[in-house]
Amino acid sequence: MQGLRLAKYPYLCISKISQDMNEVALSGFLSGFATAYFTLYAYQLFRLKGAVRLQRVLACIFVQWAVFNLKDFLLTLPDYHDPTTQNVIVLIDGTSLIGYTLFIYELIRPGWATWRKASQMLAAYAPFFLTFTLWPGSLFIRCYIACLLIAGSAIFLVWLRDARRYARYIRDNYSSLEGIDISWLRVVAWFFVGCQLLWVVISVVRHPLTDCLYYVLSIVLWQATLDHVLHQQPVVMEPKEQEKPPTAREYSFAKSLPTQIETEELYLNPTLSVKELAAHLGTNRTYLSDYFVHNLNTTFYDYINSLRIEKKSIPLLNEFPNYTLERIAAESGFQSVSTFRRAFVKQKGVTPSEYRKQMQNK
Repeated sequence: MQGLRLAKYPYLCISKISQDMNEVALSGFLSGFATAYFTLYAYQLFRLKGAVRLQRVLACIFVQWAVFNLKDFLLTLPDYHDPTTQNVIVLIDGTSLIGYTLFIYELIRPGWATWRKASQMLAAYAPFFLTFTLWPGSLFIRCYIACLLIAGSAIFLVWLRDARRYARYIRDNYSSLEGIDISWLRVVAWFFVGCQLLWVVISVVRHPLTDCLYYVLSIVLWQATLDHVLHQQPVVMEPKEQEKPPTAREYSFAKSLPTQIETEELYLNPTLSVKELAAHLGTNRTYLSDYFVHNLNTTFYDYINSLRIEKKSIPLLNEFPNYTLERIAAESGFQSVSTFRRAFVKQKGVTPSEYRKQMQNK
């Protein structure tokens, strides 16, 4: 019986080695695939005609990720279990926080991401790299990861506050969110948090399968981000035009506001902004925006869209049952059916199609 057990050990060892080799090979394949993916899209973004700054920033980040994945492919395959090699990989991968920071702040503060800021953030890593050459142990790497978690959390919390302010600004100043809507920022936020936490797990576990998961997840999430960035237009938040709260005198436009907007059908302008409306009324942009928020308890975006629905969309739905939603949306001043549908649901609690059926059944 003892001899039978011993006879089985070589097979078990060979099977375990074979499994490890397959997992490492899969990790190597995915790192190579990720390298090709990020390289290809970085090239396409750099060649994109009329690219906005955010798209250029994303292209640079894709270059960074291509280099990271190429590094994994070249360093990991020869000796996956070498502790020093693994520590070097963790040390280098920690600099991905720079790319995350540049991207998420460029998204809400156009022009924020610069080579100077990138260099300053990279310089902050110099003490860690220097210390690693003197103390290359796993305990230092754990301290390094802890510092990055603290820094990443602080960056994310500050960005979350600024992102809410940015979202409020565009709703207070624009009647259409096409190309400037940032509701998809939630995806970016979870991407930032999820990837950082998964990276921490990978740095501790150090298993080929966790690396495989990271490669797949990074490609999926960056692709989702890329799809939005390709249609995103920058909006620079302008400073307020007054320092003190407006008085009733400065709201002198209040009585004529509804009449002018409705009589002249200004709400049918798909790109109407507070700035344009303020110029038309001969008032201050900040006063007008403040009036919507504090006196009418709404945003400029919701106010204009409610007029579009009440004054145009509903009459068209009732009088022309053969009109498509696309036509009704366009004639009502909406730039897309999806925006029209969201605004209609918010205003009426049902979709335009459901509303039309309800009216037809009466």
